[in-house]
Amino acid sequence: MRIFNIEVDRAAFGAGAALTFFIVTQTMLTAATKTDDGLPYKTTSAILLQEIIKLSFASAFWFNFDYTKINNGLPNLTVKNFLMYSVPGLTYAFQNSIVYSAIAILGPPTFQVFSNFKIVTTAILHRMILKRSLTIIQWLAVVLLFTAMVISKLTVFSNSGQSGAWAGREELIFGAGLLVVNSTLSAFSGVFNEWLIKKIDPDAPLQFKNMQLYFFGVVLNFLGNMFQGGQGTSDDGFFTGFTPLVWIIIINNAALGISVAFIMKYANNVVKCFTGASIT
Repeated sequence: MRIFNIEVDRAAFGAGAALTFFIVTQTMLTAATKTDDGLPYKTTSAILLQEIIKLSFASAFWFNFDYTKINNGLPNLTVKNFLMYSVPGLTYAFQNSIVYSAIAILGPPTFQVFSNFKIVTTAILHRMILKRSLTIIQWLAVVLLFTAMVISKLTVFSNSGQSGAWAGREELIFGAGLLVVNSTLSAFSGVFNEWLIKKIDPDAPLQFKNMQLYFFGVVLNFLGNMFQGGQGTSDDGFFTGFTPLVWIIIINNAALGISVAFIMKYANNVVKCFTGASIT
């Protein structure tokens, strides 16, 4: 497949297009559910449910299409390799919680702009963990995106004389701080997961590897749901504040996570970051 006379992998292009759609939908729908008191539903419950959906999809796909293959992933499965998926599983769990809060605080446009910081952290970790460097053009694109992110928000800090400016500034600083943490977690978990997919038993089916990752996602988010209440209180029920729109957000976020796995398989984390940056 060729686009602008450049050879493009069909699977990578399809996954990138799907990822772009799901990212836009995620930010818009999450912002639409925000109230003056924040998000009215338990985000820990929402995250747990989206992990269950992803695990169910990966398991069903693997059982129906990969289980009967000679290399279905089981022959080379070891305890050590299995436990390694707990690393990205744990960081993804923290990252998903931060995303809900950051979108609610910053709003969709600002969230998308500041989330581009993960391009910088991903490029650095991509070099350190996978031993792959970016081209001069790719590094230039990283610098330009980061510069645009800073410039686009300078007006917030220049309005100190206006009423309410400090409130907007404080929210921006706190939300941006969340996204710096989120970007670091996103880069590390993404690059580590890409390493697991491409370097550890690379011939094993993608959904078999996803099953292991999502298993830890379910376990860790289940524990998180038990010990904290997300945007709600610890005394609220599991489905507190759930509406049809919240269910759509959960399904969309699960689909987003699945599309990221295909990006990892057929492209890389840098492509994932630039795909997300293309919508800002």
